[in-house]
Amino acid sequence: METCWLPEFTSDSVDVLVGAAESAVSPSCAILTHEFKGAASRVATEATAFGLRRDHVLVEIIAAYVDRSDKIEEQQHQAWARTARHVFNAMALPGGYPNLLAPGEPERVMKSYGPNAARLVEAKWHYDPDNVFRSAIPLPASMNRPTSPNLRFAGAAPIMPRSSEKEKENSSAGRAEAG
Repeated sequence: METCWLPEFTSDSVDVLVGAAESAVSPSCAILTHEFKGAASRVATEATAFGLRRDHVLVEIIAAYVDRSDKIEEQQHQAWARTARHVFNAMALPGGYPNLLAPGEPERVMKSYGPNAARLVEAKWHYDPDNVFRSAIPLPASMNRPTSPNLRFAGAAPIMPRSSEKEKENSSAGRAEAG
């Protein structure tokens, strides 16, 4: 699967879409589009993780194939999907729908989150330091951990570094003795 965002449908983007669909390597390939308009585009960028808050069109390029053991068929389908996305590059917005991006595309992932990327990486390292949720939250694992001991997001209280299990035990024991 590949994805990109277009600012709008134009005659050029429709021509590219039709050409990509006509070059599909099997009937199991598809190109889906979703228009994002209205209320979703009026939310402040910093209010959510999603970085693109303007009217746009999401393009999903799906290359499904029946025989998962056929490596040649797999390569043909993956090549078609990649090529189909690349033909949109000249007109596409930076990034793509984050949850549809491949793990090997850290730059596109970060562009997808736009100005929210840095604070999302900070929150990711704080709440998921072992990268357990890597498939659900596709922030690059290779991103450096923030150096600030007190992370602060716009409009939010600071996030303090996690205390060790030993510190938690000691503070629990101290409360029990004081009570």
